[in-house]
Formats: sequence, C-alpha cells, structure tokens
Amino acid sequence: MPWRRFRKKVERPIDVSKSIEESLEDAADGEEQEDSVELAELDDANVTEAATGEPDEERTPSELGTRLRDALATEEQRGGLPSERPLARGTSRSHEGPSEGDPRAATSGARYPEAGVDLAVEAARGLRLKNPVMTASGTFGQGVEYAGAIVNKGTTPAARPGNPQYRIAETPSGILNSIGLENPGAAEVARKYGKAWAELGVAVIVNVAGYSVDDYVFVVHEMTGTPGVVAYEINVSCPNVKGGMLFGCDPDLAAEVTRAVKAETDLPVIVKLTPNAPDVVAVARACEEAGADALTAINTVLGMRIDTRRRRPILGTGSGGLSGPAIRPIAVHITYQVAQAVSIPIIGAGGVTNAQDALEFLMAGASSVQVGTATFADPLAPLKVIEGLAAYVKEHELASIRDVIGAALPARED
Repeated sequence: MPWRRFRKKVERPIDVSKSIEESLEDAADGEEQEDSVELAELDDANVTEAATGEPDEERTPSELGTRLRDALATEEQRGGLPSERPLARGTSRSHEGPSEGDPRAATSGARYPEAGVDLAVEAARGLRLKNPVMTASGTFGQGVEYAGAIVNKGTTPAARPGNPQYRIAETPSGILNSIGLENPGAAEVARKYGKAWAELGVAVIVNVAGYSVDDYVFVVHEMTGTPGVVAYEINVSCPNVKGGMLFGCDPDLAAEVTRAVKAETDLPVIVKLTPNAPDVVAVARACEEAGADALTAINTVLGMRIDTRRRRPILGTGSGGLSGPAIRPIAVHITYQVAQAVSIPIIGAGGVTNAQDALEFLMAGASSVQVGTATFADPLAPLKVIEGLAAYVKEHELASIRDVIGAALPARED
C-alpha cells in the first residue's frame, strides 16, 4: 500500500441539522486536493506535472520522491526487488520464490510466508489457482490498482452511469451499497483494461451482468480473447426485463442464462448465487445441470437504512445490498447447504476478513473464497488471508489446504 504522509488532524465544524452522510461530505471538502498532491508526490512530481505529463526541470525533488528513490536503491542493493513488476499471487505466473541459485532464495520465506506451502485449489472446473483467495466483484474496480487474482466490476453490454447518490451506507459489521453496475461497457472494458491485465499477470474473472439472456451472451462475446481473462462469473442478481423476476431467484431462468453463456465460451462459467432466492439450493442444482463449472455463494443480502432526520431511506434507490461480516453466517450456511447438493466447486463469499473466516467457508465445502468489503478497511486483506491460511497448513502439518475443504460436512452416503 502506498506510504501516506501523516495528515494533521483538522477539526471541521459539524452541522447537526444535516444527516450523517451530508456532514461527512462537508467534512471531507478539500481532501481530494490533498490526495492529488500526495499521489503526485509518489511519482516525485507536482500536481501540474502529473496532469500534463511534462516534467518541470527547474523544480527541486520532493521530500517524498527522494525518500522513495533512496528506499528503492537500498532494496535493490539487498537483492530484494525482482527484475520485473511483481506478479499476482494466485495466477499461472504467480511468484514461486527465487531459484536455489538466486541469492534472494534465503530471504524468500520471510518475504512470502506462503512459500513452499501447497495452497493450490480448483476454483472451478478447468480453473486451478495457486491459492484459494481472490477479490470480490465490485470491490477492486477493474483490478489495475491492485495485483492479485480478481473478479472485476460487473460488466454490462453498454456503459452504465450507476445509481443516484447516496450509494453506500455503513451498518454495524458491514455496509449497504447500491452502486448500480456502473461500468464503461463490455467493449470498452476489453479495450481499456485487457492490456493492463496482461501486464500485471493477474488472473481475471469477468463478472457479467445483464437484463436479458442476450445481454449476458453479448458481454461474453465482446470479452472473448481479452488478455488475462480466465473465467466468467455470471451475476444472476439482475431483474429479467421480461417479467421483472431476478434471474437468480428462478431455477429455470438461472439455468437458461447458464446454458446460453456456456454455449458462447470455452472458459469456465461461474454462477454467483443470490441469497434472496426462495430456494437457493434449487437454483444451484439447476445451474449445475445447465453446465456451470462453479458457483459463488453468495451475493449481497437485501437491506435498508433510514435517515431519521429526513424520514427517508439513506440510499438513493431505497434498498441496497448488505455485505461484510454481518452476512458471513448466512453465507457460510448457504455454502454448507449447496455443497451437499452439487458436485462442482463453490467459491465462498460474504464477510471474509481473515484466515479464520476463510477456513469456515472452506470447511463448509467451498474450495476458494473471495474477499470484498474487508479491502475497504485494509487493501492488503486478501494477502493476509493467504498468509494466514499458509500458517494454518504449517501449524497443523497438513499436506495442503485442500485437506480442510468440506471438513465440516456430514459424511456422504454411498
């Protein structure tokens, strides 16, 4: 995570006549400019140089730029920096530490605690990852800001501006969001981010959303051949324009989408289940029968907050999706139920903040997990989960992390 200069605390008056969210916005006035200055200084530039791309030869180096250059030079002398940009943990080009002849070999264990530990899993049929952790859709944009196995922001056929403000509201142990699938559209996502994904070496699972079966197929068609894309995650928590029912609430509709997408691509197809379905297990079975290669359990849970001063819902759309630790027991329960009903891999999602949370999902039958809301508080949360799982494998002297998958499930009857 980038180093941030200590920011002097500025006490800004709070207008008690305004809602909490409005007061927070007022209190944040001016911070955008401060952030711009700090981000520019990370590149040893001022704001004008960062905006124009033209260096100012007469400007003296910034204090931060000098410190960063000195730190990089020291690290290179120690042999601690790879010769190219670090690649994502969990991809086919993921780091495996230096070779035995490399002088950095002695320090690789300290730099990568998971080195030498078998964390490989089958995240979906035809998709094997070197560790069971990825970021959840909607929490890391298109992933270019963060090197790790990711599920990108929901992608639709055409650009979408997203929902009206407010889009996020905090709740105890979680957040409510109503972003509205804001994205530049499938063609632009492929054009703009494909090259970046290839350069990062990141394993990308494209989250696909739409309002008709044709929408889903169109997105997959547009993304075909995009560098870095290894699978598609189908967001069936969208309403069908023909009737309005969520695709993921009806087994037949979910199966129809799954079948259509499978016919369009040779890559693994993962269906993201909604917990708001009357019978999630029935939907899971239908998707498996339609050819799904894996299931993600679960998407967000519907919820609402009310601004008692305005006597109106806080979110611009009224209700939104609840995520974070508050929904983890629900997500683990659904994972446990679905794992007993299907034979394809399950990706656990919902409130994973540390390795212990991830282990709950794995023992409930998931083969991998997604970390989402936790990254808002700690962008390094996914990496800490990986390291924690590696520590668990070592402590319990397991052959691999796969030994715990489904450990809490009842014995299957032959």
